[in-house]
Amino acid sequence: MPTAGAVTVEPVESKSQLRRFAEVPFVLLGTDDRWSAGVRAHEQWRHDARRHPYFDRGDAAFFLARRAGQPAGRIAAHVDGSGSEQGWFGMFDVADDAAVTTALVDAARGWLREQGVSSMVGPVTWTPDEDFGVLVEGFEHAAATGRAWQPPWYAEQLRTAGAEPGERRATFHLSTEGWGGEVPSPSGEDPPPQAGGYADPALVLDGIAAVPDVTQLLAGASVRSAWRLARRARERVSDTAVCVRCDGDPSVLVPRLLAACRARGYSTVLSPWSPDGGAPDRVHQVFRFTV
Repeated sequence: MPTAGAVTVEPVESKSQLRRFAEVPFVLLGTDDRWSAGVRAHEQWRHDARRHPYFDRGDAAFFLARRAGQPAGRIAAHVDGSGSEQGWFGMFDVADDAAVTTALVDAARGWLREQGVSSMVGPVTWTPDEDFGVLVEGFEHAAATGRAWQPPWYAEQLRTAGAEPGERRATFHLSTEGWGGEVPSPSGEDPPPQAGGYADPALVLDGIAAVPDVTQLLAGASVRSAWRLARRARERVSDTAVCVRCDGDPSVLVPRLLAACRARGYSTVLSPWSPDGGAPDRVHQVFRFTV
């Protein structure tokens, strides 16, 4: 991304601006095989204030950054409607350009200041369970459903912009081999949204849930071809499941999930916990700013 020309940041208010906003990560990262656009229907749902349940209680502002007129980054600032003094930022994507990051962060902080909050944490979109942090370790591993890939400069530029490091979440690559025994019954709750229409209800258990990893099946989908690839995804069996929710002790809940995944034919689980305490294969982290 060239660094000539001024950086400008504009609020996203029209449909055409929202389309540009949605295209930013494709423009910046689309040529890197480690990045994934995710499930198209899920991404469209995340942007839609008329459909996403977050907007039943919360509010958000979207900002698009340009360098010399060309899209160079994006950010969303949001409040969850709880009355907390903490606000959030998410949908953060940026060129390797520290001035763009600073301009986006300043825009998000300014909007949140108007909402009466005193701090800003992220990237989180819209809740920590849905989309948490940026990658800080394990850049060699490609994205998985619920585990985004970003280049190193995302975290580096947030630090340069004055962020303080926050919570870290590790991901471990576990085999389901040997995790047999009694198969837990599904909870009957709605599946998490990260896999769109390809979620597996059998992996939604009390206190923990996983989704099949469909990133590689849907990689490279253009707007025109997305529906064809989505149909193919429904006809194929994913070998990997990704834990996207764990509401209790992972040393108790993850073994139950592994048993359920093995019974369903998954050979691998991306987990927030490992039984042997080994090194994770990737780590995501959030950052905090004073507003």
